[in-house]
Amino acid sequence: FLSPAFRLPEIDGMVARLAIRTSMRNQLPATVAQLEASGPLVRVQLALAGGGTLAARITAESAGLLELATDLPVLALCKATSVTVARPGTRKAAGGNHLEGRATRVGRGGAGGEGSGLVPGGLAMVGFAVARSGLRAGSAVTLKVDESAVVIALAD
Repeated sequence: FLSPAFRLPEIDGMVARLAIRTSMRNQLPATVAQLEASGPLVRVQLALAGGGTLAARITAESAGLLELATDLPVLALCKATSVTVARPGTRKAAGGNHLEGRATRVGRGGAGGEGSGLVPGGLAMVGFAVARSGLRAGSAVTLKVDESAVVIALAD
């Protein structure tokens, strides 16, 4: 793909320099590990800061506009409403990310509740658990998010 127009010295500096605020509560520092083109789409494999991986599926045009290249520091974003907090071993969907972690909080409610967990590297993610999930703080969890729900951001 294209060479990046710039490189940030540290991923941590990206968050401080990002000039927008967003309602996306999941903001994970990452580095582009691999780009896989497939027609009009590109699957971007991201190495999360501290370990673990996350994939995003974006258009080839977006990948070009962002000038994505391996080793480029980025920020992976996704809305809490697109993340499912579930018990480990639940069925894995095709095209989905499945991050193993520990629940830090699980809300209770008739229709389920908001939950959060720590994934590799101590990164926190927020999502929603189904009703009567049986999850509690400290439980092992799988945080699921579809690749098409992951947004890639750069700092200018």
